[in-house]
Amino acid sequence: MKQRQGGFTLVELMVAMAIGTVIILGAGQLFLTTFQTFQTVDKVSRKQETLIFAISTLTAAGRKGDIGDYAIVSDERSSDGGTRHYCVLQDEVQNQPIVDLSQVDDATACPTLSIPNGDDVSHLVTLPIGDCRESVDATCDQITFTISERNKAISP
Repeated sequence: MKQRQGGFTLVELMVAMAIGTVIILGAGQLFLTTFQTFQTVDKVSRKQETLIFAISTLTAAGRKGDIGDYAIVSDERSSDGGTRHYCVLQDEVQNQPIVDLSQVDDATACPTLSIPNGDDVSHLVTLPIGDCRESVDATCDQITFTISERNKAISP
């Protein structure tokens, strides 16, 4: 009587390898999705940090009646890849940049920071945030809010 060897057949091994491959591919896809989600959340967090800092600075100045001390100016930066244009919130009194708001196509694309409302108390402020170039499929958000000067609002 012949002794039969124990173990797996070739078909069983191939099925096990196929199942293992599917599990590994699923884990890899999960890793990539998680990494992409992290990158997206990081971009949104950076936008939020920029926006909070800019709004805090502008709100404090606007309430004191110093909103005219700030402006959105165009900043041109050159590198090996070409010239890039940014809209920058700038302190006009100290001639210092405060924060980069958005990337734009050309120097004329930066909006006016604030527009006085007809009530002589408040200003309508618009901040562009993100990548606002037309050639790129990216998100460009505009945040608009109103700031009232405290002294004018409470005095008769």
